[in-house]
Order: sequence, then C-alpha cells, then structure tokens
Amino acid sequence: MKRRFSKIYDISGIVLLSLILAVIVWLSSDGHIYFSQTSGYYEDAFTLKIHGGSRVLKRNIYYTLDGSEPTQEDYLYDKNNPILISDATDNENRYAAREDVGIERLINATAYKAPDYKIDKCNVVRAALFDEEGNCLDSITGIYFVGFQDKSGYEEIYMASIVTDPDHLFDPEQGIYVEGSNENPNYTQRGTDWEREAAITIFDNHKRQILEQECGIRIKGGVSRRLAQKSIRCYARDQYGGDNKFKAELFYKGQLPHRIVFYAGGNDYYCKVKDPMIHRLTEDLNFATMRFMPCALFLNGEYWGIYFLSEEYDDTFISDHYGAKKKDVVMIKSGVLKEGEYEDYEEYLGMKRFIEEEDMSLDGNYEAACQMIDIDSFIDYYALQIYIQRHEDWPSANYALWKTREDEGSAFGDGRWRWMLFDVNSGGMDSFTNDSLLEVLCDDKMFYSLYQNEKFRKQFAERILYIGKEVLNAENCGRFLEDYKRTMAVPLAESNKRFYPAVQAEDFDNYLECLTTFFENRYDAVWNILVENMGEAWLSQNGIQK
Repeated sequence: MKRRFSKIYDISGIVLLSLILAVIVWLSSDGHIYFSQTSGYYEDAFTLKIHGGSRVLKRNIYYTLDGSEPTQEDYLYDKNNPILISDATDNENRYAAREDVGIERLINATAYKAPDYKIDKCNVVRAALFDEEGNCLDSITGIYFVGFQDKSGYEEIYMASIVTDPDHLFDPEQGIYVEGSNENPNYTQRGTDWEREAAITIFDNHKRQILEQECGIRIKGGVSRRLAQKSIRCYARDQYGGDNKFKAELFYKGQLPHRIVFYAGGNDYYCKVKDPMIHRLTEDLNFATMRFMPCALFLNGEYWGIYFLSEEYDDTFISDHYGAKKKDVVMIKSGVLKEGEYEDYEEYLGMKRFIEEEDMSLDGNYEAACQMIDIDSFIDYYALQIYIQRHEDWPSANYALWKTREDEGSAFGDGRWRWMLFDVNSGGMDSFTNDSLLEVLCDDKMFYSLYQNEKFRKQFAERILYIGKEVLNAENCGRFLEDYKRTMAVPLAESNKRFYPAVQAEDFDNYLECLTTFFENRYDAVWNILVENMGEAWLSQNGIQK
C-alpha cells in the first residue's frame, strides 16, 4: 500500500506541476504576438487584430504603418479598435515623392522626377510587444495587398515586399538609397558598413507566399547605381533571421540560396530583357548562368517597379550547382578575389601570365593551359560573348571565373578554372555586322594567345556556329521575345511610367524588334567574320561549313 500511495503521489505531483506551468503560460503569453490575418491578397477591406502579449502582466503592443520599427512613441494597439486594412493606393506618396534617389536615364544623366500620380501601394503593418521596462519582447511584420484584382501589371509575375526602417534607405547620413550628405553619394557606397537590416516577403506568380525572412540589403551595380530604380542585393545571415540561407527553393528544387538579387536591368533598364533572355537560352552551355524571374517590388509598401528576382554567384551557388565544397571555392570577378584566399589569387595571376606570355601555338604549352582551365568552358563563354557582340565593359570587366582549391575528384571539382556569365545588359546586340571577334583579339591577351593554337581555333569556330544554329537561332530567340512581350509589356509599361516616363510603348516594341532583327541576321554575319579572320580555305580544310 505504501508503494502504491507513493506512485499515485508522484503522478499527482507531475499533473499538478503541468497544470501550474500551463496556467503560467496562459497568463503571461510571454513575448509572442501574431496577426489575425496572414500576409497576402485580399479583395476587400478588413480589420486586423493583434493577438498575444499578456493577460495579467503589463504588456503593450505598439505598431507602425510606414515601415519603421515600432517604438513606444508609435501607435498603441487597442484590442477594441483593430486596424483597418483597405486599398492603400489612395494614400499620398511618401517615399516615391523623393527626388534625391538618382537620375532617370544614364544617357545625358536626365534628372529624375517623382511620379505626379498616386502609385499603387500595399499595407505594411509592423508591431512590437514591450514589457513595462520598455524591453521589446517580440516583433512581427504583415504585408497586405487589398484590391489588386482590379489593378493591371501584376499578372503572371512574382510580387515581393522589402520593409526596412525608412532611415536605412533615406537618411542623409546612413540611408543607402539616396545621394545623402557624405562626400560621395550614399548609393555608391559598398561593403558591410552599407548593409541594412530588412524584412523580405515574396509571393509566387500564383500569389502564394513562399518566403518571409529577415535579411540584410545593399545597393548593387556599377554605373546603374545612379538610376532612381536601383538593384538591391539581399543576404541571409545568422544575425538577422537565424539562418544563412533563404528558406525557400526560389530557383531550383533542393537549393536554398544565400544571396538573392532584385535586379533592375542595369543598362537595359526599361526593357530588362537581355540578361533574362541570354541566361535562359544558354543555360546548357559550358559556363555558369543564373535564373531570372519577373517580380513587382514594393518598398516599404510603395510600388517600386518591375525587377527580376535572380540568383547571384558566390560559394553557395557553386556548391549547390556543381557539388564543390564551399570551403574550397575560389572565385574571381572582374579581376577581384570574391571567394578564397590571397594565395588563390596569386595562382590566378600565375595562370594568366602563363597563358598570355607562353607560345600557345605549341601543343605542349596548350595542353598545360588546358590543365589549368576548362577549355570547353572558356571557349563556350567567349564564343557566346562574341556572338552577342559584347563590348565596351567586356572583356576588360564584367567577367567571372571559379575553381576548387584542390582536386576533389569530381566532375567539376578538379581544380580547373571555369567561366561564369553575368551582366550582358550593355554593349551588345545593337549592330549584327560588327567584327566582335577582331575586337576581342585586340583587347584580350589571354584569348589572343590561345587563338594562336589551331586546335583552339577549330573548336572555337565550331562552337560559335553551334551557338548560332542551335542555341541563339532566330526561332528560339523569336519565341522568347514573343513570350516576353506578351508577359511583360503591361508590367513594364507601369514600371516605366513610375521611373522612366519618357519611355513610350513603341520604344519597348522597337527595342524587341531590334533584338529580333539582330538574331535573324547575326549567324550570317558571324560566318563572314570567321571567313574574314580565319580564311575560307582554312575553315574548309578543317571541316567547318556554314
């Protein structure tokens, strides 16, 4: 009997303790709040409630509607007076009313003018729970699109929101999006000192939420940073959301990116077609490409135009796509070491010196070069760039290559350099007759040296003609451009109205027509360029025919 009583006593004690703990949790709800409605799309206005906090202990919830982080100076939430969420488009433009964010056009640096109409807007609600000592216990962000079923320009594309404290963007001292009061414009600054914390939410083309995460944001780009619509790079870091990857398979199944980019088009800023087109059509060639998805971006609740959601090259990208070990990835971008150690950069410079200075017409030297670089990758990369007539900021800049530090015994982890395509939005596809092969021979010592080898020349000629016949032929390019026009004409018209009002619908149509003409005629022009530079007799002797 004594043992039985002890056992019952033990069980009763456990039950009593559990009840006490449950009551404590119920009474305090210690530090968690949540909205009554999830972020997303709503046809009609509704009232938003904030649940949680504490039933007994003194806890106050404050909220903001402008993207700023809530403080105890902001709106105090009253459960008897929930927040009305309606179509926010009729609200006055706030951030879109600023004109210190850059220029409208790169050519002639046309001054940017803020839109003279009320742009589309979504509701941004940020709430925070504070204890009686003023400590923030929890914070949440909600994004609500109301009435967008009646708005044009959002069909078939992704939609996204970036929310951050307005000072992070527009403060003269620390704002990354404005000219500011520093010696150089704030939007030209780089590095971690110019990274700001933000909340990112992404909805797919069916308007289903696929990502909601804290991250770091920076301005991205070269000259295009001066434009009012700027590219924005997003970083997943432990310090923000507790994870160094974005928790969504945005581009490929099974792959979680470390960085994502809202790409504004670079020099191709009002059509934004070149990078998505070339990367998509050449993704099976022997160099790295990125995926691009059209996306309407709302910055602190205000329509910020059409972007392309894209990948970005880093060690995570290489690991995901090629199976290399992240710690062994070395990457060079426009001559700058982006991943790896200083000795890796020295090895890169040594590879360049060897190929540029040694006689590559000798098979021994050429074979040694092929042990340093993946020659198939190099040739496909240069053949593509020459075919699309890249010039101006390439090949002297806007190039990238990677390798593994050691031979990992895998298909791509063999320690050889491989090339990566990016930034094909300027200096190309404007005249189909230009001899871009001769231009590269004059401007690129490495390509010129390898070109002296007959094996290289033969493979190069074969691959550039293959690209013209099978990859960038008139049929493939025409189909892509037709689909692009169908999907993007209306969204880009709205985006251009917002940022580039001088652009007319016929400008977009004419731009795509010029690209169509280029690819209809480029193959014949490239054949003539090969004849001019290699000789028809040499081409024939090597079995290379038009």
